Amino acid sequence: MKFLVTSDFHGNHEHINELQQIVTIHKPDAFFYVGDLSPGRWVFETPESASEYLETKFFPVIRALPVKHKYVMPGNTDFITISKAFQEKYQDPAECKFMMDSSLQLEQFNLAFLSTVDYSKHCLKDTEAINKYETNIIRLEKSYEGTHIFSRDSPIDSSEVYTGHNSQNYDLKYFEVFPNYHAITEPYKSRLNYSIYDHLKNLIDGKPNTIVFSHSPPFNTCADMVSRKNSLHCGSMDVRKAVEDFQPLAVFSGHIHQSVFCSGKFRDKINETDIFTTGNTGVDAKYMNKIAVLVYDTETKEAERFVYDLKGEFAYTLNRIFD
Repeated sequence: MKFLVTSDFHGNHEHINELQQIVTIHKPDAFFYVGDLSPGRWVFETPESASEYLETKFFPVIRALPVKHKYVMPGNTDFITISKAFQEKYQDPAECKFMMDSSLQLEQFNLAFLSTVDYSKHCLKDTEAINKYETNIIRLEKSYEGTHIFSRDSPIDSSEVYTGHNSQNYDLKYFEVFPNYHAITEPYKSRLNYSIYDHLKNLIDGKPNTIVFSHSPPFNTCADMVSRKNSLHCGSMDVRKAVEDFQPLAVFSGHIHQSVFCSGKFRDKINETDIFTTGNTGVDAKYMNKIAVLVYDTETKEAERFVYDLKGEFAYTLNRIFD
């Protein structure tokens, strides 16, 4: 089978619309989108507005792609409430199957989809979990101190707006706010404490021919390098430990937009497991005028990364420089 994999459009309609041409060129058997559908949270501050944008700009294009199997998963910029709604709505791979921390069988392969990412200093914790094998205790303790915000399962009557430590506004109609980790109540605390390792173990332990699609990359690979100058890595210790313990065939990840720019490569290994990163960004202004996709042959295990130029404009950007 031929897989086509990409990620991290962040709502960029130029990336979305280019997929039709890319699919026509490569003719994949299966298409995989590995997280971060939505524009930045500073663009659409409520789940409802983000959902409306994606239903207009993203899903019609995906559904129209001439690919037999199409799988889409959320990332850390996607509100969990709309991800749950998409999971209910989009269940047919022929049109689009929305996967979130779940797995399925495709021919001889167990395909595992992990949207959950590392616990961080960011306010919104919808798709974050604490690493069971975290070694940076100082970073962990600092993350405990910040505001913790979770999307409500359903809206409430409220006209209050909370401004997080990242200067983003959170309408309390849609979000519940806790001043620090220790103040979190259920069911949010259990969700945050269910480790990334345990998520992955549940999806891949004892299942042969597993291929993992994880928004968060494993630690200390080309896929998680965030600074070329400092050789800095920020991937998940739990994803790495799960790969070492359960040895899937391959892991495809996104999340770290600058991974290929900083490391100079898109493919790595952990023991016998192939590690791939899309290295794509639809939101970083200096780099978003190109789209990157991976094409993978499941028989030969060969992969190529293709980059295509884009000509249009996208308004919702970040002015970051990768070093």
